[in-house]
Amino acid sequence: MSDQTRRRAAALLEVLGVFLAGLFLRDLIAEWLIRHRLVDPTNPYDLLTVNSTNADLLRASRQMALVLLLQYGSYFLLIVPINWWYRRRGPAAYGLTRAGRSWKALLLIGLATAALVEWPLPIHTIVNAIHPLGPTVPWRQAFFDMSWLRWQCWLYAAISSYAVIPVVEELVYRGYYQRRLAEDWGDAPAIVGTACFFTFAHGQYLHPNVYNATLILTLLLSALGFGVVFAWTRSLIPSMIAHSIIDIPMTPAWDGVLLALFLIGVFFTWRRGVTTLKGVF
Repeated sequence: MSDQTRRRAAALLEVLGVFLAGLFLRDLIAEWLIRHRLVDPTNPYDLLTVNSTNADLLRASRQMALVLLLQYGSYFLLIVPINWWYRRRGPAAYGLTRAGRSWKALLLIGLATAALVEWPLPIHTIVNAIHPLGPTVPWRQAFFDMSWLRWQCWLYAAISSYAVIPVVEELVYRGYYQRRLAEDWGDAPAIVGTACFFTFAHGQYLHPNVYNATLILTLLLSALGFGVVFAWTRSLIPSMIAHSIIDIPMTPAWDGVLLALFLIGVFFTWRRGVTTLKGVF
């Protein structure tokens, strides 16, 4: 076995080990907290129904924040010592850097990324509104069907989708998994591997119907775009911005507006996007 093969195997085993050990550690911590009655064991998704009250949504928000803290906190209990061992220290080691670019440039790159890779999602939503493509999981459908005209609903969405999730997922998937794989596999395999890993980790879409199949494809395209822009900029800020945009809950009418904006963005940025893609791959 060559030295390169050993390094690649070690990188892959490290990433898989962190993922599996993180889940195991999460379950251990959660079990201990529940056994000592330090946390509420209620699943936040069980609190989501069409008739969820404001109190239900506030409780679901607290529970979702706890779930995310346990899940991603467990990952970082492993990632931080590993990075320290490899002398990867400071925010830049996790992708939290401007990488020599201005905030304006990073914002524009994030918006361009969203336009170039996320345009299929509003199409999916609009088509599904006209001709239903199939059912989704009950808690997700309940969120779509409930009234959004209350701040408690948007607080829950902020925690479970457009504000917190883009930060923690990008830190783990691009900031650690992709960066670690890229060290020994190169950017292209790391981007593709992490994108597949990221996509199929979203278990709520792994149900056999047209609705979920098209969502999986749009999610995979977005994940590839997030990986490319991180490899190009070496900053997680653009991918966090793009990720946040795709996670904002919207009605079909607002998805139509978003699609129009995306198409305008694609018209002005596709050449630069192709050049960037060729450079990274």
